[in-house]
Amino acid sequence: MQGICTLRTLLARNLEYHPDKAAFIEGERRWTFRDFTDRTRRMGNALLGLGAEKGERVAILSRNSMENAESYFSIPNAGLVLVMLNFRLAPPELEGVLNDAQASVLMVHEEFLDRIEEIGSRLTFVKHYILIGKKAGLPEGWHHYETLIEESSPHEPAVEIAEDDLAALMYTSGTTGVPKGCMVLHRNFYHAGKSLAFEMKMEREDAAIIPTPLFHAAGLVILMNGVYSGISTVIMPRWDVEEFMRLVEHYKVTTGVLATPMLLFFVEHPHIDRYDLSSLKKILFAGAPVTPVVFKKAIERFGNIFIHGFGTTETVGSICILGTDEIASAMAEGRMGILGSCGKSYTDMQVEVVDENDNPVPPGVIGEIRVRGSGMTQGYWKNKEDTKKAFKNGWFYTEDLCRRDEQGFVYIVGRKKDMIITGAENVFPAEVESVLYKHPAVSQAAVVGMPNEKWGEVVTAFVVKKENSVVTMDDITCFCKKEIAGYKVPKRVYFVDSLPMSPTGKLLKYKLKEQLPL
Repeated sequence: MQGICTLRTLLARNLEYHPDKAAFIEGERRWTFRDFTDRTRRMGNALLGLGAEKGERVAILSRNSMENAESYFSIPNAGLVLVMLNFRLAPPELEGVLNDAQASVLMVHEEFLDRIEEIGSRLTFVKHYILIGKKAGLPEGWHHYETLIEESSPHEPAVEIAEDDLAALMYTSGTTGVPKGCMVLHRNFYHAGKSLAFEMKMEREDAAIIPTPLFHAAGLVILMNGVYSGISTVIMPRWDVEEFMRLVEHYKVTTGVLATPMLLFFVEHPHIDRYDLSSLKKILFAGAPVTPVVFKKAIERFGNIFIHGFGTTETVGSICILGTDEIASAMAEGRMGILGSCGKSYTDMQVEVVDENDNPVPPGVIGEIRVRGSGMTQGYWKNKEDTKKAFKNGWFYTEDLCRRDEQGFVYIVGRKKDMIITGAENVFPAEVESVLYKHPAVSQAAVVGMPNEKWGEVVTAFVVKKENSVVTMDDITCFCKKEIAGYKVPKRVYFVDSLPMSPTGKLLKYKLKEQLPL
């Protein structure tokens, strides 16, 4: 399929309509859409000039940066396949991803040069290394990013691009410990930009901000949304809540994305009143569910500006979305429970909740969520077994357990693998966690099942206390007994300083289980 739903089309539209408008801003750097298109074309030609052939993988290791944004276009538009590396991975983990992708070219920001030098002798499949940053002290045999751009052609790379061409391998966040490479097509990226522009009612006057990692779908969708909508986007290399607020005020940011933990920091920050944040109109948050208690607090503080997105790497972030219009209607009718929902199907996506025999379940009944549509990727790279398990008959099965209400809104109750079976009763961690968050001393909470000879598993809670609060295990259990059935009440409560999170804000429950003896 040729078609126009490619990344080249997005760049061409902006060159046609507003070439001199700022596309991206990072610190002191500011590039127009003309600059951005020129640089992506030059880098694409540079990669082809190094001998890279269509379909070869090109990896980049960097924090959020202009170069990261460019790579989403320069690499796929040259017929190559982007591998955006998680910069928080340790050297052995980076080696595992690079080896799985068999990247022939590796771009590295100078900040992470030592990590690659540690594993470089084993990366025998990498043919070319490109350094981003300083030109002085360029390692022997390496190319410099800016030099390649300066010396390459500004013309469109002479490679045919189609909608169904592989554009990227996006590796899952590894919440179960083993990341997999999702095969993302050009049309998947195009859909990410178009669908979110529709859902968020984008206007040409909007300005966006990306504080979430660009190796994750949450950051990616805002990037694509910005290019599709032709708006200016501010890139944050590092998350810092005060810097976030400063940039929002300075650039009159109207839209953007926050991972759920970022939303918590933002809402509860003591210095919010020092900044003019009145420009904010529509902020997507994603990466992990948020409890209704926290969501309500966010709305009370900033107004009805928050949009809850639910998605996976396998769907490039698009499964369900809960918009401000739906929230306003529900709250006007007193249906506050809507704040616990992740909404309804994304644009050009279809969501169903099914039982173990793939039959749709009625409202209120818990089942597994499955999805199909323009955002669904093509399975896992070189992993037929896991692809066969997750992608069946045109659907992607997320392994998320959920229910739908009478109005069709979806509520996530937990992961299939996280469901706790205690004394033959099913307990969904999300339900218990929602109760824990109501306790005035609880800042964060996570619930897992731990093996037990008598009950099979026992409900176990990990709690991060609010600063200067005093609370005991008995306080927690007595509070829970007033809200939920006895078998759902945590039998063990551990107070911890923090919960293990992935860089994208997903709770790593398998790491919690590893902390305790069986």
